[in-house]
Amino acid sequence: MEYGYHVNLNERGSFYADVRNAEGVTVFEVRAGNEVGEDESSIFEDGFMSHAEDMDGLTDYLRDLAIIGAMDTVTIA
Repeated sequence: MEYGYHVNLNERGSFYADVRNAEGVTVFEVRAGNEVGEDESSIFEDGFMSHAEDMDGLTDYLRDLAIIGAMDTVTIA
């Protein structure tokens, strides 16, 4: 199955994107900067994604969490 990566906000220290399945349902959210709570860290800070378009890192992370299957892919929508 192919999942779509949608960047919804990327400006002035705020970043928010989500990963959606074929039906358009959000299965995972990516937040950074001002969109992350004080006691939270981002997927970038934790080293799972090296930049906002790192689909290899995001795909591997979602597979590790069993959010997507081993053969599923995530592509920029």
